Amino acid sequence: MDTTSVSGLFDLSRIPHAAQAAFREGSKAAGQQDYVRAVEYYTDALSFEGIQDVFRARTLEYRGQCYWLLSNFAAAAADYEAALAASDNLDQIARVRVRLGELLDFQGEYEAATAVYQQALQEGTAAANLLVIGRARRGLGILNRKQGNTDSAITHLTQALAIFRQLGDAREQARVLTSLGRTRHARGEYQYALTAHQEALTILESLNDRWRVVQALNDIGECHQALYDVETARRYHERALQLAEAYEARVIKPEILRNLGVDLVEQGRYEIGMTFVQAALAMARELGNHEQEALALYNLARGYLRRGNTEQAMDAVADLSQVAEALDADRYRALAAFVRGELLYLQGQPIAAMAELNAAALAAQTSVDRGVLWKLHATMSHVIDNEDIAAVHRTIAAEFIRQTAEPIQDPRLKAGFLQAPPVLAVLQAAGINPDKL
Repeated sequence: MDTTSVSGLFDLSRIPHAAQAAFREGSKAAGQQDYVRAVEYYTDALSFEGIQDVFRARTLEYRGQCYWLLSNFAAAAADYEAALAASDNLDQIARVRVRLGELLDFQGEYEAATAVYQQALQEGTAAANLLVIGRARRGLGILNRKQGNTDSAITHLTQALAIFRQLGDAREQARVLTSLGRTRHARGEYQYALTAHQEALTILESLNDRWRVVQALNDIGECHQALYDVETARRYHERALQLAEAYEARVIKPEILRNLGVDLVEQGRYEIGMTFVQAALAMARELGNHEQEALALYNLARGYLRRGNTEQAMDAVADLSQVAEALDADRYRALAAFVRGELLYLQGQPIAAMAELNAAALAAQTSVDRGVLWKLHATMSHVIDNEDIAAVHRTIAAEFIRQTAEPIQDPRLKAGFLQAPPVLAVLQAAGINPDKL
């Protein structure tokens, strides 16, 4: 949270000393990530009559951000809207607008968030506010990634990173690095993702930004999970969960619970793993985090498939399809169609299964990472009854695996990925020696 000096913007002579003191204490508490106490101080600062409009707007903005981090999204939205109405200062309006975009994004309102970020970018440019411009570009980058346009995402995020490096703002640099890492992950570029997340973690630890340290640990673990380094992934996710509970970081717990559940299922601890994924789904729904709800449903469906629980898997896929349509996101449409195709194949309906898998492939072209794409093509190679076409799918799957493995710098990590049974099976079926990759 930005708690920089505001004396250059406010006419302090028009603000009661007690209000100034409450504002400073609120900023101090927020900097220490004691958001409950920060809300109390900011509320105190707002209680004074006759305070400057821009001071009121900035205080509402900061209190709204605290509410957001406390998972009180309705209160956050109310404060942001009140802040927009409180002042006609373009610089302040742009600052609040970009915060509102972050909230809409979190709630899965991608179209509305895009419009808000674009307006904030225009306002930030008009006000020559580099902080707002960088934050708006970061937000647009995240939305592009979520909607499958990773090239545009990287363009926006690279520009945002350059801005924050110019400003010397380490915290904002770390936030962008986290977003870049997630975008690289979405492309199946796990080595680049790891590099970005580790740089972000180093910065965040130096700033003692505890909540974002938790996020970085989770993201690093997810990269290891994607590369079948499940033991390392589990250690990162267990540490992230321990810290999230200690810091009461509820807003980021669903993805940590989900990832830890996936790790445990992969390690053969099915019952406890699925319990974690189910807890992630419940919390994502409670928080209104539709992206994490969709991912939890996908992981639940895959978990049920492992045990042959087709009815439960179908229920999870049906729910996933509804969330995908609500988000209007091809990524989740592709995941739903992928699992539905696998289910139909297991139920002895190969023609219907292939139709779903083709639908998944169509939706997945730009919206899912290589880690999903190679699995999708490998599945299609088993379902199709034409051997020539099956061979093409095996070749495509092997090529995605090669693209994933080639950049990995850690020999142990690379070898572990290539020797993982699902990966090795595809390579052997395609007649490729993993030691040659």
